[in-house]
Amino acid sequence: MTADATARSRTGNIIAALAAVGACDIAFGLTMQLMPLLMEREGWPAWAIGLNVAMGPIGILLAGPFLPRFLGNVGTRRAAFALVGILVLSLAAISVSPVWMWFPLRFIFGLATSALFTISETWVLSFSTRENRGRVMGLYTSLLAVSFAVGPLILPWTGLDGFLPWGIGIICILISILPLAFVEVEDSSFRQTEGGGHFLAFLRKAPMLLFAVAAATLFDNVLISFFTIYGIRSGLELDTASWILGFGIIGNVVMFYPIGWLADHWSRQGVMLITACLTVLLSLSLLVVITHWLVWPVMVLLTASAFGVYVVALTTLGDRFTGPDLIAGAAAIAAMWGVGGLVGPPIAGVAIDLFGIGAMPVTLALFYVILLVGLLASGGKLVRETAHGSPA
Repeated sequence: MTADATARSRTGNIIAALAAVGACDIAFGLTMQLMPLLMEREGWPAWAIGLNVAMGPIGILLAGPFLPRFLGNVGTRRAAFALVGILVLSLAAISVSPVWMWFPLRFIFGLATSALFTISETWVLSFSTRENRGRVMGLYTSLLAVSFAVGPLILPWTGLDGFLPWGIGIICILISILPLAFVEVEDSSFRQTEGGGHFLAFLRKAPMLLFAVAAATLFDNVLISFFTIYGIRSGLELDTASWILGFGIIGNVVMFYPIGWLADHWSRQGVMLITACLTVLLSLSLLVVITHWLVWPVMVLLTASAFGVYVVALTTLGDRFTGPDLIAGAAAIAAMWGVGGLVGPPIAGVAIDLFGIGAMPVTLALFYVILLVGLLASGGKLVRETAHGSPA
């Protein structure tokens, strides 16, 4: 195969992988809004709604240690098709089941989602190159942000009643089969071996890389859970606080590609340090600008810098690991999203109860202060050791 043909094959695989995960992410975002709204309307208490929401992250977290061996043995492409089927069946079951059945079904949905996102990240990192990986991961992060946000936008059109919102989610998942059919991947390279591909071994090799991801997931879950409350208690109207949050989440997507470009053309370490520092400063600035017009651009820059750390972490994973170690790393990163969903909101909630609503932005900043301390202690290295690549 010529160099041009290889490049076209890589590009085609990346586009197919992005399209597949984007379609599924729309359904994921839809269910994240639809299920709590339906439970609240039926009179379920807040703790039960929170527990139901937590079933997804629990599934994601528990799946992590088992995914590398499972995906290595079954094959990522074959597993992806099977997971699409599981997602469709679980969503269809949720749509016709009593609410008490949503708890185990959402756990299964979380397991399948975790595995599919692990596969997509492994593919995108494998098909990209060191020269363009930062920009590719910037596009990947932008796609996840946009597609996740599209889900809730469907609900005002469909309403909460009937099968229509569930049916749209199922159709989105089924659409992902089409791009999956065009992915060309050599699954033997991901098979777990005696010397690599083990989940716990990856945790020891890249603790700072995983903490960088954890900081982003903690930030994401705390911001979504508490920003609107923070805005209202600071004097904003509900609609205004909600619009500011939405503007920040959607507006930041234009920033991820430039962040990836900078990581490709300048320094992975430098971008990581700058985005972490900016996140600390911009989080604390919310204490001052929350009722000022500056809060709008601040929210865009804040969410972009917070997830800029995630872009660099993914890029470094692809630089330093291949084969079974790469799929173990992608599974560990998926598990960090489970950690963020379970740990972040309770930490922020306790801080707010103890110190007042101003603790919310301080908590966001603290996650990245701890990350910066860890980076300084490790000399800026996200990865301790690996058989592949150069020092991070």
